[in-house]
Amino acid sequence: MDYSNYYLDLVKVGELKTQGDKDKIHNYYTDMLHSSNDSRDEVAKSIFHTLFNNGYLKEVRDEKIEKILS
Repeated sequence: MDYSNYYLDLVKVGELKTQGDKDKIHNYYTDMLHSSNDSRDEVAKSIFHTLFNNGYLKEVRDEKIEKILS
C-alpha cells in the first residue's frame, strides 16, 4: 500500500481536547509510517485503517478533486 497518498488531518487532530490525545494520534501515524518502512505491512495496515476510519487521514487525490470542484 502506498501511504504517501495520505496525510494526517491536522485540523481533526487539533479538535481533540487534550494534548495527550493529540500526541497519541501523531504517534499512531508515525508508527504506521515506520512499520511500513520496516516491512511490517500488517501492522501498518492495521494502524492505517484505524486512523482512516476515524477520520484522521485524508487522501491527497480527494483533496485535489475537492479543489477542482470548488
